[in-house]
Amino acid sequence: MSTSLSVCEHLHDVQDFTPHDVTERLMAAKEQCRLNGARFTPLRQQIYQLVLAANKPIGAYDLITQLQQMRLSEPNNNDSSEALNSQQHPMKASSKALSSKKQSPKNVAPPTVYRSLEFLLSEGLIHQLTSINAYVPCCHPRAQHTAAFLICGQCQRVQECSSVPVQEMMSFAEQDVGFIVERSVIELSGRCQACQ
Repeated sequence: MSTSLSVCEHLHDVQDFTPHDVTERLMAAKEQCRLNGARFTPLRQQIYQLVLAANKPIGAYDLITQLQQMRLSEPNNNDSSEALNSQQHPMKASSKALSSKKQSPKNVAPPTVYRSLEFLLSEGLIHQLTSINAYVPCCHPRAQHTAAFLICGQCQRVQECSSVPVQEMMSFAEQDVGFIVERSVIELSGRCQACQ
């Protein structure tokens, strides 16, 4: 990490996105990935959209459940034509039944979701909160920065702060101690302003 990181002097609620904000963030992420030469696959887009739309930090298995529900709710347009064909050609119907099982919605494999989350982390689009094993959107996805997170144990509100004191701690580690920081997560747990 470089010490010339972006610093923002106020807090951001990380789950305060409107549907319009989510759409804008997705478009910006596509462009960022294109400029970086990174592939923003449909699965990565879906996962990023779910993290953006979540009203609290979201875990990997919650993402898997939501993706599976999305896949099951997608309409299958071949049902009526397959029923007609099975009446007219019974032998073809059994082979089509086998192939339609292959075309039915696939289960969402945890490793693919974790790989997508790692991609989103590496692109700076999301943050991982290790204390609660969950993910939140990054408030400044295009600016490399070190952030501290204020996590409310009561309502699960998360605020992102990338202020001068946070940056000074990183500078101290790198410049004064000679420690090369590869990844940092600073989390403070307590009660937010609304829950006090």
